[in-house]
Amino acid sequence: MKIRFEQARRAGCALAAALLLPLAAHADNWRAYTYNAVATVTSVKGLNAMLDAVHKESKGQLQIRLHLGGTLPIPAVAITQAVSDNVVQMGDDASFIGNLPVGGLVRLPMFLRTRADFEKAWDIEADYLRAELAKKNIVLLGRYIFPENVFWSKKKMTSLSDIAGQKIRVISPEQAEFIKLLGGVPVTLGTSEVAAGLDRGVIDGALTASSGYGYVWRDLLKYSYRLNVSFIDSLILVNKDAWDKLSPELRTKIQAIVNEHTRKISDAMAAEDSDLTKKLAEGGMVVTEPTRADLAEAERRITPYWTEWGDKRPGVKEALQKVRTAVGR
Repeated sequence: MKIRFEQARRAGCALAAALLLPLAAHADNWRAYTYNAVATVTSVKGLNAMLDAVHKESKGQLQIRLHLGGTLPIPAVAITQAVSDNVVQMGDDASFIGNLPVGGLVRLPMFLRTRADFEKAWDIEADYLRAELAKKNIVLLGRYIFPENVFWSKKKMTSLSDIAGQKIRVISPEQAEFIKLLGGVPVTLGTSEVAAGLDRGVIDGALTASSGYGYVWRDLLKYSYRLNVSFIDSLILVNKDAWDKLSPELRTKIQAIVNEHTRKISDAMAAEDSDLTKKLAEGGMVVTEPTRADLAEAERRITPYWTEWGDKRPGVKEALQKVRTAVGR
């Protein structure tokens, strides 16, 4: 897995650099890249609104063009590296765990029950993320949060036992571990690859939110099992060299814009998630809430992994302990 990840990262970034680097030198015309493959999802609409606000606030000094997932030769798992290499100046990255293992802390399955707990944990984790990103010549401007990532499948999935044997798309090692503990087969795919993967039988289902891609992929799925595995954060990253070329005044304005718009994206997705789930049920999707017994069994299986995860990552053990104290886990 690590070898395939490294090969994909190097190949993607090398090709992207060859194609795009001549344009990267112009600090007033940045390229931004997102793993999101659909322009109409709330997160992409929010990102475009954010970049429009930057253009307006900078009075044309800085224009940032957003490229959707799959439109540039950059794998989803290589967005952090592409920003580090200044292939793109800004990245919207939800598949950063391979580059930033500490980021898995807030994605530990069933660890953070509510968005409020997630935000407490993320605020603790953020200092560690910034330190790791600084080593890669990257500035962390912010993040937005997807609502509960739950199970979706084209095969019957109405209980915990139905996960066994199914091939489920994941975006982090932490999600993959949970799938394995439940008897499923985790498969890592970029967002732009999921629809084809479902159609061709590469995967049976995926973990996502209704306001993430559950609604987008609705014609390819039949079941939604509402077990909240974790919330998912997407990081807004900027190449430090490109960032430092901007005036301090403009940097301050951009930071304020990112803070405002990432909050709006998170809030908008949270607000629409239940409405979209209801629409899916009305359209024929089989939507099932987990029983108390299933919730208890899922947590029983995954709880030892939280400690094991920290023990295998001594560099983040301190952060894990701080989070456990903060959220009472």
